[in-house]
Amino acid sequence: MRGGLVCCLLGLSLAGAQPSLQLLSGHRAPVGAVAFGPDGVLALGADAYIQLYRSDGRLERTLSGHTDTVYALDFSSTGLLLSASADTTLWLWDARSGEVRGSLRGHRQPVWTARFSPDGQLVLSGAGDGELRLWSLRGGSRSLQMGRGWVYGVGFSPDGGRAAGGGQDGVVLWNLTGGRPFPLLAGSSVRALAWGPQGLITGDREGQVQFWSEEGGFVRQASAHRLAVSALVWGPDGPVSGGQEGRILRWKDGRPQNGWETAPVLSLALRERWLLSGHDDGRARLWSLDGGLVRVLEPPAASVAALAFSPDGRLLASGGWDGEVWLWEQGRPIHRFNEASLEVAALAFSPDGGYLAAGGRDGLTRIYHLGEKRLLRALEAHDNGVSALAFSPDGQRLATGGRDRLVRVWDWRSGRRGLEFRAHESHVTGLAFTLKGRGLVSASSDESLAWWLLEPDGVRLLRRVSHSGSVYSLAQSPDGQVLATGGRDPRVRIWDGRTGALLAVLEGHLEAVGALAFSPDGKRLASVGWDKALRVWNLEGRTLFSLSGFVRPLYAVAWSPKGDLAVGAGRLGQGGTIGLLRPR
Repeated sequence: MRGGLVCCLLGLSLAGAQPSLQLLSGHRAPVGAVAFGPDGVLALGADAYIQLYRSDGRLERTLSGHTDTVYALDFSSTGLLLSASADTTLWLWDARSGEVRGSLRGHRQPVWTARFSPDGQLVLSGAGDGELRLWSLRGGSRSLQMGRGWVYGVGFSPDGGRAAGGGQDGVVLWNLTGGRPFPLLAGSSVRALAWGPQGLITGDREGQVQFWSEEGGFVRQASAHRLAVSALVWGPDGPVSGGQEGRILRWKDGRPQNGWETAPVLSLALRERWLLSGHDDGRARLWSLDGGLVRVLEPPAASVAALAFSPDGRLLASGGWDGEVWLWEQGRPIHRFNEASLEVAALAFSPDGGYLAAGGRDGLTRIYHLGEKRLLRALEAHDNGVSALAFSPDGQRLATGGRDRLVRVWDWRSGRRGLEFRAHESHVTGLAFTLKGRGLVSASSDESLAWWLLEPDGVRLLRRVSHSGSVYSLAQSPDGQVLATGGRDPRVRIWDGRTGALLAVLEGHLEAVGALAFSPDGKRLASVGWDKALRVWNLEGRTLFSLSGFVRPLYAVAWSPKGDLAVGAGRLGQGGTIGLLRPR
């Protein structure tokens, strides 16, 4: 079992009391970038971090500094490492020491792709607004606007005299000695590009691969993948392509040959007879072109989308974009459920603590038997993803809310669906039963809260109140008297749980509020936001405690009956994905 406990305060600033902070690691982020470096180094980009491995699978070093997802990696002929990120910057690293050698700034949108020229003196990058930018490491840059859509791939010709960029608006060829750029393929969405000894190859969103001559003339097109071609490299025997359906194919004479079935491919790198692939399942794989799979690497990183404590506070459950649910006890991972295929967006323990419900973007709500550590049942809850869960106080019913705007109430033990109603005009983002279990409150990104009376033969709307901006989070106090909401508007709002009257507005976050949780005594409220900050308030609006400096936006928070507070995001410094602390 991966994971464990890491203690540090890297990159954090605290206000008020100084509690100890424990960092846990477990969930994985997609490996969106891979590269071969000198001396057998394997570089992987996962979340905002770069991990450097030896070919035997040993993690040597983690490079941190980017503040958003790393989308591209490349090594120069001199061993310098280039990284491109959604934070709009490119960084240059000394891979042997881990030191930063410089940065390239000028893009206005996330940088999706970047490559060194063959001599290592130039860098070509492409961004989310259709901009190609050519950088000289001696200083200065040139810009080319090839369209308005994402640029997914760039490359240099082997002699370094030409460059190409491919993206949503097609392909453009750029003569670097002064000639004007010209389009090769307009109107086709290109998702991958590579330049090799026989010319240029591109892959599109329809799963087709195009071959071009060195001068930019069209040669042929071939169908290869069932979904988009997401990565291309040129090897000693010809091209290699990776697809979003999870196939890696080798090509010969313009036709796909044998390959491997694996997880959805995001990135490829090739050196001699070795192929390195990065995947959507949070893993990288090392292949031998003469054999097959050699090694699987699992870089420690990721974001946490949901957290929940068991009623006795003994267990912490976490769910991430990777579709996994982890159980933690005293800071140690004790079990992992991995049945979901997409993000786990909501978690809820049954009132007796014996079961855990997990709602996923794949539309299913899975019920886990915690004593036996097994999947009890999967409810086909919502067509477009489950975004909210709540058990009734007696534990007999489970309410689910979805991106389909519906709320459904289940007899979850039998799997029978009871009540069903359209609650909102957009995603249902929060649910809470009243203490007697006859009422239900729902929140939505349609900028409203609604109170419902659940009756045996139907549902009656009691009241609906407007909210400033989409609601992303809903929390109910232990006594059911107070509700709290947060959303796109960075203010936290306190409501009377019975009448819907607005009681207070709490100001302090700078960006959207992602999640909320009440303390066990109901006198304090914890909020986390996209501003990478945790705040603890009293219900009159005074900040009692704050913690800032997280690397990634915060999307989850939970308060245990024992007074422990858990926050979830991307990793803190080089620690983990979940922070545990106890505010005084």
